[in-house]
Amino acid sequence: MKPIKVGVICQMLSFILTIVTTAYSCNGENMTFTEIDEKPQPITDVYTGIYFVDSENGSDKNSGYTKDTAWKSLSKVSSSKFKPGDQIKFKKGQRFNGHLVFSNSGTANNPIVITSYGEGSKPIITGEVGSAEGGDFQEAILVENNDNFVFEDLEVQNERIFSREGVDDLDAYGIYILNSGTRIMKNFIFRNLTFRNVYAPKPILKSEGESAFNGLEVAAVRLFSTQNRVSGQEKRIDNVLVEDCYFTDLQRLGVHIKHGGGKLDIGTDETNRNTNMVFRNNEFHNTGGTCILPIRTYNCLIENNIFDKPGDDSDPRMPNRGSAVWTWGCVNTVIQNNQCLHIRGYLDSHGVHIDHNNVNTFIQYNYMEDCEGGFVEILGGNVNAVYRFNVSVNDGWRNNPNWKNSNHTLWINEVVPSGKHVSDQSYIYNNTIFMDKNYATAIDMDGKNTHIYNNIFYAVNGANIGGKQVVVKNNDTPLQMQNNLFFGTINTKFINMDSNAVNGNPLFSGKNAGTKFGYQLKSGSPAINAGIAKPGPQIQGAGTGVFKDLSAYPTEDFYGNPIDLFSGTPNIGACNAKHGEAKTN
Repeated sequence: MKPIKVGVICQMLSFILTIVTTAYSCNGENMTFTEIDEKPQPITDVYTGIYFVDSENGSDKNSGYTKDTAWKSLSKVSSSKFKPGDQIKFKKGQRFNGHLVFSNSGTANNPIVITSYGEGSKPIITGEVGSAEGGDFQEAILVENNDNFVFEDLEVQNERIFSREGVDDLDAYGIYILNSGTRIMKNFIFRNLTFRNVYAPKPILKSEGESAFNGLEVAAVRLFSTQNRVSGQEKRIDNVLVEDCYFTDLQRLGVHIKHGGGKLDIGTDETNRNTNMVFRNNEFHNTGGTCILPIRTYNCLIENNIFDKPGDDSDPRMPNRGSAVWTWGCVNTVIQNNQCLHIRGYLDSHGVHIDHNNVNTFIQYNYMEDCEGGFVEILGGNVNAVYRFNVSVNDGWRNNPNWKNSNHTLWINEVVPSGKHVSDQSYIYNNTIFMDKNYATAIDMDGKNTHIYNNIFYAVNGANIGGKQVVVKNNDTPLQMQNNLFFGTINTKFINMDSNAVNGNPLFSGKNAGTKFGYQLKSGSPAINAGIAKPGPQIQGAGTGVFKDLSAYPTEDFYGNPIDLFSGTPNIGACNAKHGEAKTN
């Protein structure tokens, strides 16, 4: 080997020294060299945990870290990976078409937040892309097998007009939370969102029958867990809050919660249901079907919502069959302090109804008015179905010439999908039922151990409670009917079933005032102190979890007056005021 000359070594050292004394920096797409003895340039475009999306001025080549370097499209967001605590913000006043998909999870303490920024109307996210882009997506937003998310301050639409390969023409969702995996997905918050214009390409009309109607599951929000098939891998969705949201112009459902159950002996009542669901302070207007539909939930609270015009038919694609809420296969459900208004439909379409095979369902403190189907609807296979402290005004006026008893004041039905299964321990007590319009209702009850007490039945100006028919089957159990107050035109067959009937004008404080406050009692009402002390079933889990603010038994009436159903003499009806005191708000 030849020795290296000293001069060559010196040249090499000089070259290395030049490299070492030069710093390389990158600013966005512009690369520059900066001498180390110069003042360092500030770095402004760095990861902050917040990403901005601007459909008009953004670019998917940007970093997304600042408003000035915002991304542009939903596809860019969908192809990106996010960390717990990250926020994705869409610019207000803009529309984002496409498919927003998330493939990462947050944590309980650091959820991934999808929200908005700027001024103006909420940004619109929609799956509508048209035929040129392959057809409209099944949903605008999809979260599958990931969890810990917050969605807030957005508008979500998905009016599917163009079919898409691989997507059923009967399906359309705004936000779809899907658990098809092997674990529990937890913690989803939907807050201050607007949902509108969610339609599938193919409408389902009432002429197509019951099976077609049941197959139509178009929803603004869908929460679905597939069937549990492997022991030890029972999946469900747990801990959901939907609050302060606005739903309108939807083909069928506002919120659809569904679990596929368990195969054979897999799972338990709890693990085969989506658990701990709360829906509060929302407004629903003009839905073609039901506003909130829980199928196989365990611990569900629905409170302080406005349900206006479920079962609508203002759009020909709507199926025109409502009930503000109905439950199917649920355990421990409380539906309280809601307004159920102007409900329409050729079947069901009561204020709130209890469908098949539920356990511990409490419908309490609700105001129901102008509900086409009627007031109480309890279908087959239920245990502890309870209607208490509700006010019903002019419900049950539907007239179907092919179905004599198509409208009901009280309906307890024994039919289930597989045949007949009578409901056991149904409780209807301390409700106020008011009618002053010219129509007649039916009373049909086929159940076991039915309890009807402390209710006011009021029918004047041509109204007739039970005028169509009264058919009651007790299936070898006692009908415990007592201490109800009757006034006006009411079928005497029904009155005579009461072992301690009270007759007389209840003296409402301001009937026809147009608000729920008109059905309080004036001083001297025969309903005062005329009820029986009987508390009914207790709410399971009261004081804990989603029911932490609930008492196990009623402690107040519809208007907030105290009541004791264990002793003493409660009033008949939903108002327990003793001296004519009246609430106005």
